[in-house]
Amino acid sequence: MERYETLRRHALGGDASGWRLGLAVMQRQGVTAWLRAWQAIPAAPPPRSAAAGGPVVGDELVAVLASMALACVGGK
Repeated sequence: MERYETLRRHALGGDASGWRLGLAVMQRQGVTAWLRAWQAIPAAPPPRSAAAGGPVVGDELVAVLASMALACVGGK
């Protein structure tokens, strides 16, 4: 229920990170498929300690990966 409410809050607020919470699955395949998908996902590991470079925020990680992918595509 908590995951649904989080997704709902992001979607209603127009937050672009709703896709990471399964918004596309819910829109295309419905709530039942979304629930099944969440059940198949293992629990998230605990956050990394500050000694390991600090916690990585999801949106920052996505931005870095997107930049890397665009650099690879542009290099061809």
